[in-house]
Amino acid sequence: MKNRNRVFAAGALLVFLFSTLFFLKINPASALTGAWIDEAELGQMCIRQVVPSAGTLETAEKEEEQTEQKESDAESGEQANEEETKEKDDSQQEEVKVSGDPQVIIYHTHSTESYMPYKESNYHRTVEEGTVRDVGNVLETELKKRGINVIHDKTVHDRPSYTASYGRSRNTVQSLMKKYPTAKYIIDLHRDAAPASSTEGKKLKIGDTEVAKFSLVVGRGNQNYTELYAFAKKVSQTAEGLHKGFGGPIIEKEYRFNEFVSNQAILLEIGNNKNTIDEARACAKNFAEVMAKIVQGK
Repeated sequence: MKNRNRVFAAGALLVFLFSTLFFLKINPASALTGAWIDEAELGQMCIRQVVPSAGTLETAEKEEEQTEQKESDAESGEQANEEETKEKDDSQQEEVKVSGDPQVIIYHTHSTESYMPYKESNYHRTVEEGTVRDVGNVLETELKKRGINVIHDKTVHDRPSYTASYGRSRNTVQSLMKKYPTAKYIIDLHRDAAPASSTEGKKLKIGDTEVAKFSLVVGRGNQNYTELYAFAKKVSQTAEGLHKGFGGPIIEKEYRFNEFVSNQAILLEIGNNKNTIDEARACAKNFAEVMAKIVQGK
């Protein structure tokens, strides 16, 4: 029995020695060091074990962040360019300023009258673009370019009540004349209404440009009718002298139209609802030349 125990003990010792030599050969310390990972990598490894595509998603997210950053930088650059362009446009469209007392007042009794293609609400719109107020802007700018100071009032007088328009506009123009006593030339700018059978507006060609024609309405109900008619005739003849066919007709009606406020007051109708806004603007541009000659006595 003793001999058998000795044999087992010797065998166990040999197994221990051989196994120790074996592990020493593969350098277990080095192996453990190479296998070490930090907590962040461990977390990622755990996620990838649960969601095999997590590594791909992480890469995709990083790429998306980079793309978004590039797009953001590009957008910022575009916005900067847009702001710069806008500043340039604003500077180019800067309002013309003139010195001296106002000489001309422009206002609109029927402020919402509009032109083609703005034909909603039977050619009446509260938005300024496409209306007589829009045309008034052109007339104002062109007169100022010629050194004539202008007051352009864009108060809407024909809303909500159309029938009370002249009463409201009378208050406006009298208030303006009191505030600017040097303004003797008063223009109530309207547009005419085309006959139902008309397919296009009344116009002529000046150079290569289609220009809406104008007409002047004189109220026979005014005590200063004679002076008003004489002034309207002067305007029409001056226009005809500048461009053949441009001198507008003078229409007489048995009303006042607030023209009693000045002997140089005119009710100016530029085009009609079948004219385009561009044709109406072109008329205003040419009519400014007419008024400039009269105001400056040329």
